[in-house]
Amino acid sequence: TTTILHSIFICLQNTMSTTSNNKKSSKGNQKAKQRNLSNENILSLKRLALAIQELDKPSSSSNNKNLSSPGSSNSGPLQVADNSTTTSITIPSIHHWRNIPADIMGAYKMLHDGAQLIKTISTKYTLMGKISLGDGSKLSTELRQGCELLSTAAFLVHSPHSGCARSTRVLVKQRCLAVIQNVTILMESFVSTRALEGNVGAQLTGAVWQACDEVMDKTPKGNRACMMREMFTWVRDCDETMQEFEELVALGPISDDDDNNEKKTEKVHEQGIEDGNTEWDGFCENLGTGEHYTNDEISIVKSCLALIKCSRGVIGLTLKALECAGSAVEGHIVVKDAEEGNNGDMSHYDNIFQWMGNLHETCRKIAQGVTNIGCALYPPLNVSLIQCENGGDDDANNDNEAWTRTEIGRHAIQQKDWLLSVTREIEKPNFGSNNKCQIEMSAEVREMCNKLLVAIEKRTSDIEHSIQQKIIIGR
Repeated sequence: TTTILHSIFICLQNTMSTTSNNKKSSKGNQKAKQRNLSNENILSLKRLALAIQELDKPSSSSNNKNLSSPGSSNSGPLQVADNSTTTSITIPSIHHWRNIPADIMGAYKMLHDGAQLIKTISTKYTLMGKISLGDGSKLSTELRQGCELLSTAAFLVHSPHSGCARSTRVLVKQRCLAVIQNVTILMESFVSTRALEGNVGAQLTGAVWQACDEVMDKTPKGNRACMMREMFTWVRDCDETMQEFEELVALGPISDDDDNNEKKTEKVHEQGIEDGNTEWDGFCENLGTGEHYTNDEISIVKSCLALIKCSRGVIGLTLKALECAGSAVEGHIVVKDAEEGNNGDMSHYDNIFQWMGNLHETCRKIAQGVTNIGCALYPPLNVSLIQCENGGDDDANNDNEAWTRTEIGRHAIQQKDWLLSVTREIEKPNFGSNNKCQIEMSAEVREMCNKLLVAIEKRTSDIEHSIQQKIIIGR
């Protein structure tokens, strides 16, 4: 009897052990599946982010130096060099201005719905993950689906026939990427259990919320809102650049004390070879760090700031011109075709839309030109002559064209060309077949064109004179 009872006990013990091991194995397999599910969703989100990043990526081009002028609407979209000799960006044609088509409104609704879904699910995901990582991982699929809804909207906006401007596409792309990347970081933090440390999970969820709020509440809708938003940003950049260098000019020319400080700095530098701390002390005392201009440099800076002011004026002029053109094309008024008399021909309106898009892209070049000029204005100014492409040293420093071989001079000439190009296009907006299509600009726009054309020439001439004087003094 004792032997039988012992055998029964052993069998029961083995059965209970096997059952326990099966439960542990099942639980381990379940956790592994949930972890794999989260990892799969993370990989899907990374592939999705990569696909969105590839949208409107600059394409290879062997000849991108010949940029179209704003008025070349009948030659197709503007080809813009992307600061490289090997890539270029084809600017998409816009098909609407103030009135947003139904399919694009649908894309914006997808953006809003996707962001709202992600914001709601991310909260649940974090709360459930704090309690049980397995239960929280079940919501990772819903987060991925919300990101897929956002990406669908982005692909719709970037479709060839959407009629969305470059500004609209870039803005939607940036907002979608911000949400997807923050969701990916949140999910990765739970897989690595880093989200369970302190308030890390809550902070990352807050970042997801912020990105979703940007999509839902702060995304401009339509070409007009997005293009104007970008142009107002360029105007602000002009103001900030002018303010920064006006403050430096207000400090006045370099004084005798500053000259002594520079000489002292040179002495400190020589002594620094023997004592490294001395050089560091001299730097901390702010000796000769170049916060002042010389007398001849101030005249160059003032002339360049005047050209930047003209740049701001041209961007403001473009804002008003786009409004006139947008009203003309969407209201089917003020568009003239003297010979054909066909105001209802949509090809004319397509030409106007293309003209508007090209004009906006030329203003982008103007904004970049302001940045280039600003980078060259920090004291002390560099007015040394740039060597010729063939490596030779010609006699440019002996004639009146020497200023064109300085860094500031080249930036100023390029800026002048872009400014005159935009202003002249707005002054006489003739385009289309044989330049028959016209836009009637307001009296304010015409008056601004006349003033700016004179001012641009005058300010460039002032820059030329001041740089030439600096070159003569430096000989």
